[in-house]
Amino acid sequence: MSFLFSKKYLPHRIAVGFILGIVAGLMFHDFSIWVKPAGTLFMNLIKMLIVPVIFFSVTSGISAIGDVQKLKRIGSKVVIVYVVMTILACVIGILVAGLIHPGANFDTSNLQAFDPKKATAPSFVGFIFSMVPTNIVEAMAKQNILAMIFFTVLFAVSLVYLGDKAKTVVKVCNEVAQTIYKMLDIVMYYAPIGVFALMANTTAVYGPQLFGSLAKFVVTDYLGCLIIWLAMSAAVYFYTHIDYRRMCRAMVPIWINTIATNSSAGTIPITMDVTVNRLKVPMTIAGFSIPLGATINLTGAALYKTILAFFVAEIYGLQLTLSQIVMVVAVSTIMSIAAPGIPGGGIVMGAIFLNLMGLPMDMMGPIAGMYRLIDMSHTTVNVSGDVIGTLLVAKNEHLWQASDFTEDEVSA
Repeated sequence: MSFLFSKKYLPHRIAVGFILGIVAGLMFHDFSIWVKPAGTLFMNLIKMLIVPVIFFSVTSGISAIGDVQKLKRIGSKVVIVYVVMTILACVIGILVAGLIHPGANFDTSNLQAFDPKKATAPSFVGFIFSMVPTNIVEAMAKQNILAMIFFTVLFAVSLVYLGDKAKTVVKVCNEVAQTIYKMLDIVMYYAPIGVFALMANTTAVYGPQLFGSLAKFVVTDYLGCLIIWLAMSAAVYFYTHIDYRRMCRAMVPIWINTIATNSSAGTIPITMDVTVNRLKVPMTIAGFSIPLGATINLTGAALYKTILAFFVAEIYGLQLTLSQIVMVVAVSTIMSIAAPGIPGGGIVMGAIFLNLMGLPMDMMGPIAGMYRLIDMSHTTVNVSGDVIGTLLVAKNEHLWQASDFTEDEVSA
């Protein structure tokens, strides 16, 4: 009975649901399609908490810093770490694509058509203006993460400037944040069922395409994500001396959720819970870096766009010059920072990227048909990078050290 209801064994129950979902998807196709609403319910429960988690966790984290200059220093470090990670992902994408050549000998017959009208490139001015909400309630209703973070950071910084005058507001925000995290604990009891339904449906619908003509592209993308994770985890291991095995155990709930939901934004509540309550990173860092990372630290998206450029160029016999490769890295980095952390966002963004690079968009049709498969790895490495970046900055600020994280906390 302890295994079924104890919070200690929740990651184990989620893992069981994950594995059983794959098995069901392979063996019971009709049932796996029928059970999809149970997974949709889990997604809705998680999405329900995104807005309050972002607002109250960012507010609590920044107000706890208590010093605007310190906030500037920490914020700068977080952004720099995320940008470096994104550029590294692009470089890894170039190396992996050059090693495997995913577009070599690709059969272009029977390509699924892609509507080029969907690939309307956003203007830089439009992107900047989208950060500033004209109506914060509307931004929250539409879950415009970047606009929400902008408003919340401005609100929290104002609390820091007010000092003791706003201590009541700060206290209320802290208490509400704790209440939201308790709500997350309650919601997560349903996670094994939700993950089972999501994985069963995904496996039944998309699984067979793993063995199709795009298998080489999928393998290249997955290998790139694995190398990114190894590079990031090596950096955090050598810099913080954290117990790598224990860190991975603590992050299992994040990985299972990212694979099941394909949403960086939708994983924010779980990522916050793992980072603060399991890895023991102070809210002063995690409350700011985790929500921000879900918006701008999309290393998986950067890798995907880079591989996509080489993949398409190779299919059509095009040779990218050095200047074009540099452009691929620059455009991919900028677009990944501006990309939405939502399921399927990479389909249209990928088409826009190819359009900007002057490459044919025909391949986006078949890629759209199996995008969820590769987006599993993208989302997982995206969110993993948020946690790694948070650990690096927290260590650098002397606010956290590996000894703060113990085996007891992992299994709690």
